Amino acid sequence: MDTTQDFEPVQAGQQMLALMGAAAQWWAWMPWAAWLPPASQADPAASVEPASVADPAPVAAVAVEDDLTRIEGIGPRIATLLKEAGISGFVALAAARLDQLEAVLAAAGPRFRLAQPASWPQQAALLAAGDEAGFAALAAELKGGVRR
Repeated sequence: MDTTQDFEPVQAGQQMLALMGAAAQWWAWMPWAAWLPPASQADPAASVEPASVADPAPVAAVAVEDDLTRIEGIGPRIATLLKEAGISGFVALAAARLDQLEAVLAAAGPRFRLAQPASWPQQAALLAAGDEAGFAALAAELKGGVRR
C-alpha cells in the first residue's frame, strides 16, 4: 500500500488521518477513521476554495527513516530486516518490545540468532531524544549490543 499518493481530503481530519497513517502502520489509525464522515456524505461546497487563493504546495507524507546502524549491535543486514518489519526509525525502535525484536531476528533465520537486541530500544530512545552524549556513554559500555 503506497501512502504517498495524492489525496484530496474532504475535511481537515481526513488529511491529518492520512498524514499520521503514512508515519505508522495503517491499522493503528483505523479507530480514528470511524469518527470521520464518508467522503460521499461531505458537503462539496465546503471543500471548494476560491480561485484567487493559490493552492499550497502538496503535503508529502514522509516516513522517518533513521540510520539504525548507529545502534551498537545492528549492522546493515539487521537494519534492513527491521525496516522490512516496519521499524525504520529510532522512535519506532525505542517503542519496540524485546519479544518483537527477537521475533524479527528469529524469522530471519539462524544466521541472526547471536544478535542481542536487549539494549537496542534504550539506545534508540537516547538517539530519538537527541541525547548524543548519553548515547555515546551507553555505546562505550556496549560491545555488540551487550554490556561488557
